[in-house]
Formats: sequence, C-alpha cells, structure tokens
Amino acid sequence: MGEGSILFIGVFAAFYFMVLLASQMRLRSQPSSLSEFFVASRNIKLPAAIATLGATEIGLITIAYNAQTGFGAGFSAFHIGVAAFIGCLFVGLTGFIVGPLRRSGVLTVPEFYEQRFGRDIRLFGGIIMVLAGVLNMGLFLKVAALYILPLLPPEIGNASIEVIMVVLIAIAVSYTAFGGMRAVIVTDIIQFCLMAIGLIGILIYLTGVVPLSEAVETVQRVKGDEGFNPLLAKDFGVDYILWMVIVAGIVSSAVWPTALSRALCIENEKTTKQAYLVSSVLFAGRMILPALLGILAFSFYARSGADATNLVGDAKLAATAQFMADVLPPWIIGLTVVVFFASFMSTQDGYLFCWASVLSRDILGVITGKVDDEGYQKKWTRIFIVLIALYELYWGLIYSGTEDVWKYIAITGSIYFCSGIVLLAGGLYWKGATRFGAWCALILGFSALFALGPIKEATVFSSWSEPQIGFFSIGLSIFGLVAGSYFERFFFQKPISS
Repeated sequence: MGEGSILFIGVFAAFYFMVLLASQMRLRSQPSSLSEFFVASRNIKLPAAIATLGATEIGLITIAYNAQTGFGAGFSAFHIGVAAFIGCLFVGLTGFIVGPLRRSGVLTVPEFYEQRFGRDIRLFGGIIMVLAGVLNMGLFLKVAALYILPLLPPEIGNASIEVIMVVLIAIAVSYTAFGGMRAVIVTDIIQFCLMAIGLIGILIYLTGVVPLSEAVETVQRVKGDEGFNPLLAKDFGVDYILWMVIVAGIVSSAVWPTALSRALCIENEKTTKQAYLVSSVLFAGRMILPALLGILAFSFYARSGADATNLVGDAKLAATAQFMADVLPPWIIGLTVVVFFASFMSTQDGYLFCWASVLSRDILGVITGKVDDEGYQKKWTRIFIVLIALYELYWGLIYSGTEDVWKYIAITGSIYFCSGIVLLAGGLYWKGATRFGAWCALILGFSALFALGPIKEATVFSSWSEPQIGFFSIGLSIFGLVAGSYFERFFFQKPISS
C-alpha cells in the first residue's frame, strides 16, 4: 500500500474513464425519441442484454453485502446464489412476467398498471415503486465507501473517499441524464467485461493465498456444520431459504424494475427469455463469488489467530476489503479499486435512470397529462436523476439502522415487490383481476414496512423474522387482489376497471 498502489489506481482509472468517455461520444448521433430515451428503441440483442442485466445486478453493493454474509456465515451463504439461480432460471424457461410484459409494449412497469387497471393505479403504484426504490439506494454510497476504503492508501481518509464516491456518482449522473437508456446499456457492457475479468482474476489470486481446502477446514473447525448447511445456521433456516428463492431469484430478475426495464429494451420476447436463461448463472455468481471472498477473508484471519467471529457491523462489512489490502500486490490492488469503481457506477446508472423515469412518466407525467411530451419527459427525467443522487448522498449519511446490508436491501425492496409481484402476475395471468382488487393489493402490500428495524421493534412483529413478515405481506396482497376483485364483481355487474 502507498505510492505504488496510488500509481496503479491512477493508471487503471485513467484507462477506464477514457474508454467510458469514448463510448459515450459515439452515442451522440443516436436518434431522439421517447422509445430511444427510455427503452433504447427496443433493439438490444442477446449479448448486450446479458451484459446489461449482469452489470446492473453485480454492483459494489452486491459484492459488499455478499462478502459480509460469506464472512459471517461461511459456505452456507452459497444457498442465496443457488436460490437466485433457481428463480432466474424459472423466469428464463417460462418467461414469467418478463415475456408478456415485453409483449405489452410499455416503456415502464407502472404503464402496464394503467394498461390493465387504470391511470390511478399507475400513479399510486408508481409512487410505491419509487418510495421503495429510492429507499433501497439509501445505503449504496455509505456501504461502497466503507467497503473500498481499506484498499486505498492510508493518506486517503474518510472525507477523501466520500469525495471520490461523489465524483463517481456525478459521472454516472452526467452520462445517464443525457444519454438515456442507451448510454446506460453501452456503459454496462464495458463495466460488465471489466468486473467479470477483474473479479475472477482476484479470486484466482486469493485462492493461492488461502487455498479452498484450507478455507473448508477452517469453516468446519470454527463454525461447524452451520458453516455449510443453511438449514442449521441460526440466521437462515427453511423460511429464509424459500424467501431467497423469491427475493434473490424471481423478484430480482422478473419483478424488480431495474431488471424489468432491461427486458423492455430487448429486441423480442424470445431473446428476452434467452437473456434470462444465461443470466441465471450470473445471478448465482453475483452472490456466490463475493461470498467466497468473505470466506477466504475469514479463513485468513482465523489462520493468523485473530478473532474473526466477533466482528459486527462496519468491521464485518470491511473485513474482506481489508484482507485484500493485506495480501494483494499494489498492481492488483489498483485493478481491484477500479473494478469496484465500475461496479458501483454500473448500479448507479441503472437505478438512477429507472426511478427517475418512473417519477417523470408515471407520476409527474400522469398528474400533468404530459406522459407523451418528449421534451418534458426528458427534462424531468434528468432533473429527477440529479435529485435522487442528492438524496442518496443525504440518506447514506443519516441512516443508522441495525440490519445487515442485505437485510436492509431486501426489506426496503419488499415495500414495492410484495404488492408488485401480485399486481404483475395477477394482471398478466388472471383475467378476473379488477381495479378495486389492485387498490387493495397495493395498500395491503405496505405491511412489508413492519420488517424495517425501527418499525419492527416498535410493533407486535418484533418476534417475527423478516422472511415471515415478507410472506405475510405477499399473502395479504394476494388476498387483497382476490377479495377486492370478487367484491367489485359482486356489487357491480360491470367491474370498474373495464
């Protein structure tokens, strides 16, 4: 660490940003239209579709929370990746949600709500979606800064790393705001290639430092069977595993809007399903490979006699990065830092554009009646991208909840997806679903808020696990859709939604 790593960080970063700039300059001749700006004219082919799905979902936040989980839980953390694989594979084989939604021709997910249930459902559903999505981004900056700091030279302190992360956000804001979805996808391709090569190369080097056989022996010695079997681990269990199939698999690929927005860009339904089939491996890898980093870090410190079992909070989060800083040579540290820069930006651009487009088209556009006004939509999408980025900076500094990062991500996301999966699946596959049923499903889906730390502790749900509250919330939302729809049909010969 020191001058050597600074030099390599500078060289790799300069090369990365030059490639990024060159790619964006080539997009200046793209035609201007709402379809181009929001869904890249729906002409994204299979290789680019796989890369953009992978890049958006393999962000630095993903690497950080999975490394944290692997450090704490050992090989039993791999079940999250297996669950993600199963869920995404199911989507790719069946086209669940993504197929018919791509066929519908909408530009955003809430637009389907209007198409199926009415404009008021589009507005209310969009508000819930943005609330969950922006809250979900709240820890991105804080976690990224904590995770990457140990890899930087000692002279770069907390204040400096926060400045660096702000600069990265500013770059992501600039190309996303002006280039739209096409700029996001082109950048994702570059970032995906860099992350795939870099992350695999780093793991190969680290398994030379801590062989897998040693990691297996250490986890068995320190954690016992809990380190391998998630059914025995105190933080997991059957309900948690099933919840991960829903959250890390089906929701992450077929319900979460940042992934669904990619499906709307792909050239046809057949290619969409193929992209998800291949991406099932990526969805597994994004959980398993970082978890393996955490396991290697745990084994390394256990070997040295350090008490790695009692680390909590920020210390456990940063432990894997500290391990890399302790054992990697300066040139690989430089490459690692730039890989992490790219992974941070690959999530930033997709998330910022997704939530800003919903705010512009599905909330402000619906309220003002300017959904199809190209100039108005582009202007306000750009404004909202900036505002969301500013909020992210603020929230990352003030939130002090007690959840692990992955739990925070899953809980805040559930505010939307507990009702979102019900509305999308019900609207696409059940002709009997009505507008009143959709209202009931959205309202009852808010029960997912009870899993958020401060709220949970103050209510009767304090003894419930997060998966139990999640299943309860989805069940309530299903009940709301079904009961509300039958209620409407019973009291009105012609349902309101028709």
